[in-house]
Amino acid sequence: MKLPLTISLLASSRIRSLERCLDSLKPLLQTVPAELIVVFTGTDDGVRQVAERYTDQIVPFTWCNDFSAARNAGLKKAKGEWFLYLDDDEWFEDVTEICEFFQSGEYQNYRSASYIQRNYLDWNGTKYSDFAAHRMAKLEEGLQFENPIHEELIPRFQPCKAFRSYVHHYGYLKDVVQKSSGKGARNIPLLLKDIEKRPEYTKNYLQLTQEYCTEKRWEEAEEACRKSRTICSSTEFFFESWLQYNLVYILYKKGDYAQAEKDAELILEKERPCELVRLILFLLLVEICGENKKPEKALKYGQDFEELLVYVEKHPKLWERQEYAEMNRDRVMAPEFLYPTRLNCVKAALELGEQEQAAFFLERLPWEEEYLIQKYYTTLDQWKKLYAPHLQKLLAGLSFDCSYLLVQKLDFQEEDVFLFRRCLKEVEQPYLQRQLVEKALREQRELSPLLERMDLEYWKACISEIIKDAAFTENPRFWEARNVLFENHPLQGWCMEKLLLEKELTRGFPMKEELKTQLEAYARCIYSFYSFLCREEMFAEEFRYLLPSECRLALVILDAMECWRQGRTVETLRLFREALQIHPQMTGVVVEMLRFLQNEIRYPASGTGPEFEGLAVQMKEALKTMVENRQYQEAWQVVNQLMPLLTEDLELLKIQQSLLGYLAE
Repeated sequence: MKLPLTISLLASSRIRSLERCLDSLKPLLQTVPAELIVVFTGTDDGVRQVAERYTDQIVPFTWCNDFSAARNAGLKKAKGEWFLYLDDDEWFEDVTEICEFFQSGEYQNYRSASYIQRNYLDWNGTKYSDFAAHRMAKLEEGLQFENPIHEELIPRFQPCKAFRSYVHHYGYLKDVVQKSSGKGARNIPLLLKDIEKRPEYTKNYLQLTQEYCTEKRWEEAEEACRKSRTICSSTEFFFESWLQYNLVYILYKKGDYAQAEKDAELILEKERPCELVRLILFLLLVEICGENKKPEKALKYGQDFEELLVYVEKHPKLWERQEYAEMNRDRVMAPEFLYPTRLNCVKAALELGEQEQAAFFLERLPWEEEYLIQKYYTTLDQWKKLYAPHLQKLLAGLSFDCSYLLVQKLDFQEEDVFLFRRCLKEVEQPYLQRQLVEKALREQRELSPLLERMDLEYWKACISEIIKDAAFTENPRFWEARNVLFENHPLQGWCMEKLLLEKELTRGFPMKEELKTQLEAYARCIYSFYSFLCREEMFAEEFRYLLPSECRLALVILDAMECWRQGRTVETLRLFREALQIHPQMTGVVVEMLRFLQNEIRYPASGTGPEFEGLAVQMKEALKTMVENRQYQEAWQVVNQLMPLLTEDLELLKIQQSLLGYLAE
């Protein structure tokens, strides 16, 4: 029986990624008659044991800093009609397309194939660049690997099948964590050594350029790229195209926008690059001209890009014929490149007063894909202020079914109650929900449709931002909104009340009695909130440590206030000092309470009650008469007797100051 496929990989010391790699190959091995060859270049017995669970074909290889030599060791053992290779730190997402290629017999119509290597730029798996890797070929005479680093399977037979299947690859991220043992640190010396042997071999310079880019060594990357361009022959179409794009990209990443613009325009004018390169250069030029404050040029290149893109999309074979490495359709259409470019064209058009052009590019943003468009909400909202009212009208006029655009329509249809309720029911994005909450609070609107589906923790975060960012003078309006809110949503009402009181306590600078009243109300509000959420047992002394710090603070404050009312000054002082250790956010308020309390201890008022207060009023009137009659000495004696009794009386303090002035004359 003919064996359609040989799969080969190198295994060194990456035991965990090796197992994932081999596991991803199982559906291919189970579906297509295929052999698996593992070239073992390491010394870890654990790695060998993992490989032996999947195949008996383990080829030992003593590492000699030559990837092609190691790859060729596996190639020599291959018996399949086709040969596929990958690395031990890569794994396939889905091999269905490759399975069907062999099952259907389609493989007989091709002589080589490529699949995508998805190189991740962060450990979250959200940022990546795709590279069309030429990793499959019909096993014909003369097929071999060349180059000690970035090995290449040559010759590249035609026709070539381009698979959209891809492998995950996080290998380059190790450069960030362990630069001394990263791939860049390993590959660059090997490339430089081979360049000494083969100074006219273009691909070494290409690979060296890429390694410097990966390491963000832009000066050296530019030097290698320019050197490549001097030795690259006109017959090396793919290399030439890659270098045209990368030279401009490197200059852009260096921040040398003027030179990047100059070289890009020279390449477009003098070298007549292919459609794919022109598309990528147009994308870069929009960004570059934006940085250079040239909106006319940015808009022109944006228009050139859109016109050319329409043409290429109508002739999809152009993508296949011109793609090389990461220079492919995915690079052009990648959301992280395409949509910021269109957004920059919107900005350029607005700066130039070109409303139709602004609308043209706005319509080409991914409005119906909320997960893509929502990252631009803040930018658009900033631009609404800069380019008002034009951008607001343009946004409100777009007809896409999109939450952001729905909210924009509220600016122009403020009295449309139905539209507002629809927004409350449908909008899911937290950023937009916050805008709706703020609008509802300021305009005293009903929020129930939104609150009935909003997470309580997000409500707390949302209302906290709104109250924190609002002017202190807006608090009365928010209190009115809180009263309306409390009727149907007490938990949300307590959250809002707590934040309002917190703001008044920390920014309103209340005096003693007002401070006492507000602080106790603050504590009762928090207690009410947690009483609603927690079982009564949680407030027992032995379980209080499990409660959130703000709740424990509230309980201590309530105890302190009760002690203060009962005249238990020492216990009150102890409790407020305990409060300082519980919830640091309220330190300033608690310190102020301690100051009032300590003053009360140092200067206790001797008399209390209505009779004493009436007598105090009479004594002050008598003092004023003495001052009018210039009986300053007699008045001074009375003041000295009253001051210890009326420590909080500002009127008496003022009379004392007047007397001091008269006596000093």
